Order: sequence, then C-alpha cells, then structure tokens
Amino acid sequence: MRLIPALDLIDGRVVRLSQGDYAKQTTYTEDAIDQALAYEAAGAQWLHVVDLDSARSGGTANLGLIEKMCRALTIPVQCGGGVRTKEDIQKRLDLGIRRVVVGSVCIQTPELFIDWLGHFGRDALVAGLDVKAEQNEGAPKWIPQASGWTQASDQDLWSLLDQFMPAGLLHCLCTDIARDGMLQGSATELYQQLHQRYPDLAIQASGGIGQVADLERTQASGVAGCIVGRALLEGKVGLSDIGRFQPTPADAR
Repeated sequence: MRLIPALDLIDGRVVRLSQGDYAKQTTYTEDAIDQALAYEAAGAQWLHVVDLDSARSGGTANLGLIEKMCRALTIPVQCGGGVRTKEDIQKRLDLGIRRVVVGSVCIQTPELFIDWLGHFGRDALVAGLDVKAEQNEGAPKWIPQASGWTQASDQDLWSLLDQFMPAGLLHCLCTDIARDGMLQGSATELYQQLHQRYPDLAIQASGGIGQVADLERTQASGVAGCIVGRALLEGKVGLSDIGRFQPTPADAR
C-alpha cells in the first residue's frame, strides 16, 4: 500500500475541512509548494491535491499554483476539484498533472465518465466516489454522493462500479464521508468488500486516518493506496512514516 500525502487548497493555502464543510476550515500553511517538497523529501511517491475553490465554484482557481507544484516536484501529482468537462481534464493533463480525479460526473452522468475513460485511458483518470452508509437490513448500503455531498446517487456503489469496470476503470478513490477529517480510523470493512468484489481495482482509501495503526489496518484491507491529509499536517502520522508505506516498483500501480 502506498501512503499518498494530500494537500487541499483554498486561495493557494493548505487547509482541511471537517467532513467537507467549508465553514469548518483549518488553515495549516501559506506555502503549499514547500509542503509538497517536504513530502517528496520524506519518500512520497505520489502527491494528491484537491482544488477546493474549483470544487465549489468551478473554474481554475488554484491551477496556476498546482502547475508550479508539478514543475517543482519530481514525483507525479494526482488532482481533483472542479472537473466537469472533457476540457477540464485535458487542461489539467496539459499542466503536468498525471492523474485527474473525477467526482460528481461519475455519479450524475456515469455514461459520460465511461466515455472519458475511453478517450483519456485508464491510467489518466480516477473515479472519486464519496459514499454514505445507509442501513439496509443489517449490512450498510453505500450510496455515492455528488455536488458537495448534497445529492445522493440513485445507484449504490456496486452498481456504479459494475458499469465502470468493463469500461476499463483502474483507479478508484473511495471516501466514507462520515470519517473524512475525523481522525478516527478508516472504513476498513468497506475497503475489504471493495477489494473482494473488484480484485483488479487499484483502490485508494481516504478519510479517517489518525495514527500509524490506522494505516496498518487500512493496508491489511487490500487497498493500493491511502490518502493522508490532516494526520500528516498535525504530526499524528510523522514524515518518517511516509517511506514506510510505499510499494516496491514491482508492486506499484
């Protein structure tokens, strides 16, 4: 499993939101590039960046900064936020972003995302699926949420992935929104189910990492990667831990 440090950007600053709420924002640093370079120096093999301004309002709010970040780093960057059209994807790839995370479009118009997979290729896109657990006679039913978690999908997680996998989906970033930014552990049972159902899917876990033990439990669930934001920024997971959770070249995806 690869630990992937995350930087969330608002007005060029590194921030974190609690459960995606823009009113619950903590600012950590003004210099996002310095923070990215620190993660690279600590052994990170990828960096995950979210343009929260673009996610909320569309546009290209932090893309200039992210382009500078891509040039400053030698490791690849994965980026999400504000991706609504094919042109949005191409613009990000042209800036040097290696993988583009697509969120709401996957849920609102899955056939469009399938078209994009065919156009850009399976390694250029990540399905960003933020899910909410609904009780379903004991076992939770995982419902993807769109538009800042204000719109529930009319399909569950499995139904969406059953469409995307034959179309070539390789990378899926899945977040249990109840755990996002809460430092109380990740949704390991969800990730175990995902890995069992789709063993060829490179799953990225996101949300809830609060200590190294959470990383170890998440690694055991079979995921390919784990996004870590707040825990690194607050020192609950140390920079020295980044190198411990990196795959060998033979295992990397």
